[in-house]
Amino acid sequence: MQPDAASPASGEQTAGRAAPDAPSQQAGGPQAAAPEGLGLADAAALAALEGVCFPDAWDASTFAAALARPHVRAYGIRDGDHLAAYGVFHFLGDEFEVINIAVDPARRGQRLGSRLFGHVLQQADKAGMLQGHLEVRAGNEPAKRLYLRHGFAVVGVRKRYYPDTGEDALVMRREAGQGASANI
Repeated sequence: MQPDAASPASGEQTAGRAAPDAPSQQAGGPQAAAPEGLGLADAAALAALEGVCFPDAWDASTFAAALARPHVRAYGIRDGDHLAAYGVFHFLGDEFEVINIAVDPARRGQRLGSRLFGHVLQQADKAGMLQGHLEVRAGNEPAKRLYLRHGFAVVGVRKRYYPDTGEDALVMRREAGQGASANI
């Protein structure tokens, strides 16, 4: 698992860069929308949202290539036709890896990331996933809070992991049933 890498094979672009949640939405907005599975047809929307969240964003073809892989799944929350939040995950055997989570900057603080992440973790528990893994930038406080709220714990450090800044990555793990619905 390698967050912030720009290819699906190398892993996660957002566990290390999870876009923080942020301000409440009026009724009928993304707060009312249920998390849903995303597919190849959503690659452009995923790339568009990623592009406003991260400087080293995946493009639509990278998302399409990732989503074409049998064990990669994406989930999102829409605000009408607009993708307000998404997460991309790799499920294999009885483990999963958080590849990417992002929330539209204009919609942060609405707990969309937490709701989406909680939904996916509940699905992982139901599917018998025993462990989840991710890497997060050591300085990404909003992402670390999100992961801790949902049962992840720091289990290691990868020194100077991120080539753009030399920042360390925290390796986090979650055992089955550890806080999947916390603070959704």
